[in-house]
Amino acid sequence: MREVVASAPGKVNLTLRVGPPGADGFHPLVTVFEALDVRETVAVRTSRTPGVRVETTAYLPDGSVDPRATDLMRRVPDEHHLAVRAVRVMQRLAAAGPWAHTAAGVSIRVDKRVPVAGGMAGGSADAAAALVACNALWGIGLDAGRLEAIGRTLGADVPACLVGGIALGTGRGDRMEALADPGGAEHHWAIVLSDEGLSTPEVFRALDEAGGPGGRWSPLVVPDEAEVAALTGPAEGLADVLVNDLTGAALSLRPRLDDVLRGAREAGALAAVVSGSGPTVAALARDADHARGLAAAVRGLPGVRGALAVSGPAPGARVESDEAA
Repeated sequence: MREVVASAPGKVNLTLRVGPPGADGFHPLVTVFEALDVRETVAVRTSRTPGVRVETTAYLPDGSVDPRATDLMRRVPDEHHLAVRAVRVMQRLAAAGPWAHTAAGVSIRVDKRVPVAGGMAGGSADAAAALVACNALWGIGLDAGRLEAIGRTLGADVPACLVGGIALGTGRGDRMEALADPGGAEHHWAIVLSDEGLSTPEVFRALDEAGGPGGRWSPLVVPDEAEVAALTGPAEGLADVLVNDLTGAALSLRPRLDDVLRGAREAGALAAVVSGSGPTVAALARDADHARGLAAAVRGLPGVRGALAVSGPAPGARVESDEAA
C-alpha cells in the first residue's frame, strides 16, 4: 500500500463581477482569485478493499478540532464530497491504464482548515488536492492543463485552487490565466468567520431576484493593465480595486455581515469585502502584525465565530509527501 499527501489553498476573490444567467442557468463571471496560505490537506492511500472511503476532520483557527464542522462533513453524501468525486474520476482513469492493479480501493483523509460554506473554496481545495495526490499515487502523468480540465467538471473554483497565486477566472470563473505567482507583492488579511454558513445557490438566487448587483446587470469587463497592476501590487493600491457583485445578495440573507464589514473597517482595515458568496469576510491589512491585530479586534463582534491572519498569494495544489504506507 502507498499513501500520497497533497495540499491546496483556500482563496479570496479580489474582484468578483457577475453577469446575468444564461439559458443553462449559470452566470458568467469575471473574477480574480488570490490563493491564501490556509490550506486543505488530503491524504490518499491505496487499499485492497474495493471502493472509496473518506474521513474528514475540520479545524478551528486555533488548531483545535471543530466538532460542528466535522459532524457536518461526516453527513455529506459521498456523491457531494468533492474529494471523493475527484478520486473517483482519477480512479477510473487509472483503471483504464497500466496502473489498474493499484486502483482497487482508496481511503481518503481530509484535514479541513478552510472554513466550511464560507466562500473560500474549501471543498474545491479538497478536490484540487485529491486530483494532485491521485495523479502522483498512480503515476498517471496528467499535466496542469488536463488537471484543470478535470477540475472544471468538479467545480468552478477547483482550477483556481490548482493554479494558486493570483489568477484571472473567466467563463464560469473556471478558465484560468495566471496574473502573479507567489514571491511578488505580499498581501495580508484577517479572515473573519461567521457562526452560520451561506449556500452559494441561495446567494445567486437572491442576486437574480434583485435584478443584478445594485438592481441592474452591467457588461462584464476583464481587468485592464492598470487594474491588474493594482490587484497584484502593494496592499494600499489593492484596497482601491476590491469589488464583489455578490455582496448585496449575501447581506440580504445575512444582514449582520454589514456589521462585520463596518467593524473591520473601524478596526483599521484598509478595506473589507465579503469573500465569494460569503459569509466569510476578508479584511485587508498593511502587514502581518496588522492582520493579527485586526483578527483580534473583530473576534468579539456579533455573529463572528473566529478570525485568523493569513497571507497570499500562496502556491497552488502540490504533493507534500509520497511514501509506502
